[in-house]
Formats: sequence, C-alpha cells, structure tokens
Amino acid sequence: MELKKVNLHMDRVKCQINTQITLEEDKNISDRNPDAASILMEKGRVVVEDVRPGKDSLAMKGKMFYEVLYASEEENGRLYRMQGEIPWEEKVRVEGMENIDSPQIQANIEDLRSSLINSRKINVRGLINFCIQTKEIRDEEILTDIIEPENMEIKKETYSGSVISVDRKDVFRIKEDLELPASLPPIGEVLWKYLELGKWEIRPLEESIGIQGELKLFILYESSGEEPEIKAYETTIPFSGNMECPGSNSCMVADITPGINYENVSVKQDYDGEERVIEVEMVLDIPIQMYERRELEQITDIYGTALEITPEYGRGSSKLVCDKYQGRVKVVENIKLPASHGKILQICHVNGNAMIEDSRMEAEGLTVEGILSVTMMYMTDHESRKYEVMKKEVPFTYLMGNSEVTSKAKWKIVPMVEQCSGVILDESHVEVKSLVDLDILAEEQWERMTITNVKINPFPEEIITNTPGIIVYIPEKTESLWNIGKRYCVSQESIKEINHLTGNEVEKGQKILLVKGAC
Repeated sequence: MELKKVNLHMDRVKCQINTQITLEEDKNISDRNPDAASILMEKGRVVVEDVRPGKDSLAMKGKMFYEVLYASEEENGRLYRMQGEIPWEEKVRVEGMENIDSPQIQANIEDLRSSLINSRKINVRGLINFCIQTKEIRDEEILTDIIEPENMEIKKETYSGSVISVDRKDVFRIKEDLELPASLPPIGEVLWKYLELGKWEIRPLEESIGIQGELKLFILYESSGEEPEIKAYETTIPFSGNMECPGSNSCMVADITPGINYENVSVKQDYDGEERVIEVEMVLDIPIQMYERRELEQITDIYGTALEITPEYGRGSSKLVCDKYQGRVKVVENIKLPASHGKILQICHVNGNAMIEDSRMEAEGLTVEGILSVTMMYMTDHESRKYEVMKKEVPFTYLMGNSEVTSKAKWKIVPMVEQCSGVILDESHVEVKSLVDLDILAEEQWERMTITNVKINPFPEEIITNTPGIIVYIPEKTESLWNIGKRYCVSQESIKEINHLTGNEVEKGQKILLVKGAC
C-alpha cells in the first residue's frame, strides 16, 4: 500500500491589526511670505521609512509630509503655499509577530486639518491609520489516493481551494510631459499642485500582468509677464503597460492593490524657452499575489474489511479566493455655499476621496457604506477673497447582490473615484456628481481535519471470534451504507449486491443482510 498525496502551496494571515496615531505641529509662516488671512486647502502623504518586527511587537518610524495653501492679507488675497514634515515613531503590539516576519503596512491619512493660530502660525493635525498584516506561506498535504488498496474501503470528497501561485513585489513607473493648452499663458509660479492615482485596473496575463488606469493632475499657478494672472489647469493622464510576472496566467485571481511610492510634478521650458511643459512622474509599488483554484478528490475516511485500518488525522486549513467583483456607485449632492463667501463665479477644481465605513452581509447581499469627501475650489466676486474652498462629506451605500459571497466570507474593498465634477446651479448652489468604483475581493477560510497517515494491523482475536459472520441489520433511521459498512467491516459493494440495492442509503426499518467476508 502506498499513500498518494498532493502538496498545496497556501498562504494565511498570521497576524493583523489596525491602529491609529495623531500627529500635530504648529508651523510658523516663512519670513518671506506675508501674513495669512484664511486657509484654503491642505494635503499630505505618509512615508514609512523603517520597520522592525519583534516578538509580538512592531516598531515603525517615518514622516508625514504636508502642504497648506492659504490666502494672504495682501490686496486681492494672493495665494501662498507652505510645506513641512512631521517625523513619527510608533511601537505597537502585534500578537503573533516574530522578528523574522516581513509585515505589509498600509499607512493612510484618514483626516488632515489645518487652522490658523494667528496670522503667522498654522496648526496642522493629521490622523494616520495603519493596517498591519503578516502572512505566512505553508504547504498543506492532501491525501488523494491509495495505491493497491486491498481489503480497504475509501471515502472521497471533492476538495476546492485556492493555492498561491505568485507572491512577489514590483514597481511600475509613469512619466509624461504635458504641454499647456495654447489658450493658457506660460507658468510663472506654481501655487498649488495635486497629483493622484485615479481609477486603475490590473489583470493577470500569461507570464505577465496588464496594468492600466489614469492619473489626475491639477495645477494652480500664477502666469509670467508684467501682469500675472492666476490660472488653473486640470487634466487626466492615461497610462497602461505590461509587467513581467513568471508563473501567472489569465485564469488566476489577482490580489493587487498599488500604492504610491513616489510622485513629482515639475515645470520646464518648451522649445521657445517658455515655462509651458509640465513633467509628471509617479512610481507605484505593486505587491503581487495571485491565486489559482484547485479542485481534486480528497480521501476523508477509510476502513478495512479484512484488516484493522486506522486513519490518523491532523488539523489543516483551507482558503478559497472568489473571483473579483466590480461595483459602481453614483453620488450626487446639491451643496449650498456659505453666503459670506460671496457669489460663485467659476469652479477651479473638484476632488473626491472615497473611504469605506462599513460592510456587512445581509439577506439581499453585501451592503457597503462609505463616505465621499469632496473638496471644491472656486472663484467668487468677493473683493478681498477671490478664491474659496468648500469641503463636504457625502455618504453613499452600495448593495452587491447575486454573488458567491457568503456570510462566512471576508472581503477586501478598494474604492476608486472615477469621476468627480461640479455644476453651478445658481450664485450660491453647486451640484457635485461623482462615480465611485468598488473593487471587491472575497475569500473564505475554514479549518478542517485531514488524514495524515494510515495504520494497518490485524483485527484483534476477540473481534474475530465474537463477530458473527451473518447479520440482519434494521436501521432506526435513514443511514448511509458507508456508516453501516464501517461499523461491521463489510464492503459497500457486498451490501449492495446481496441486498439488491442501487442507492447509497438504507431507509428506516429496512432489513438488510450483512455477510462478513463476502465479495
């Protein structure tokens, strides 16, 4: 007898926590810049510079970079930008973490606010959310067959699970030169710039992955010349490409969420020597995990008809990664602007950022609740404050029905803002429209008992002498032939043949004859 096993390469979450820290700084305005009258916008980015895992702990350090756009007390409220960085160090308890682990850390600014302490000092406060996860790869052995199984009954069931076929990291670089439209004057000084990753899609291909998406760019600048003007330029930059990925194929399910590693927006001269070319660069971190579905027949039970056969069990785990699901939510909100801002004349820029607040499985399907944070910069007819910014949080709900996702599943939801725009309804009302795409990946995990070995011994003498050769058995309830055969060490085929049965069950009260050693 020889046991035939299949080795499955699987991963599981070893430890995972979410934690938050608050960073705060009072920043003095540079002596080169005038006093501040009001704050318009802020933006920031978190960088994790060092990670040191330990026993049940993780030490991290890094920086939060921020920029603030404010209106000065000068005539016409000229705009100025200031920037800074806040270093941070944090040590958190992560039960199960070891110093040999390589944790994955996603650090996001959940809330960033700035306020005037006085005309020369600004307070910046950021709430940073860390998602810390460590996975481990391990091999699971599945008993699929037994070679030459003499005097042996074998029970098999279909095993369905996902094995990890690709686990690696890569980077994707995007670099573009954009020329300002002829209708816009050359750039003198950049007052504010904003570059973000918009909607993206990553698909597994044969020995590679395909990536495509778009970057969103916004620049507010003061034109060059004797009479400088403030102008706004906004555009989307499509990108696409393939990345080598040995071992991948188009049938796999990819768990890939890109992260921004580096971004830069700079201005350079065109062929005529004018500052009209915008150089955009972004580097994306691409953590690649791909799963392949495996279905095979697994031996789940075994017994002998002439020998005592005892299976040895061990505890194993299984994971099934479902196909990805795509959702889309249309968000529309009518917003009333503050009367103190004056009448709106023009919308300069609208930006939306989506966050998932809650997700749960209900009778109708998976319900996802989120918040769309909208920031809109616009021009007004106010004499001293030409530019204003409106911020609004708009809730949204999405219901995903008719899917394979069950209440036992865990899901990962990545929101992406595809479109975000504003329409002026009248002098004090704006309608904001946005499309939020949801990339949903669900997986199920369960613990199971698996046969690791089989012991074979002769039947004890007392069992041989005390067990009758012929038995009339009457079940008290519907019972499977497997359970009956295992109890009396009789093959299922012999039960069927002697009793002229075609099914695999015996009904309550139905008499059957069991003959030891038959067939």
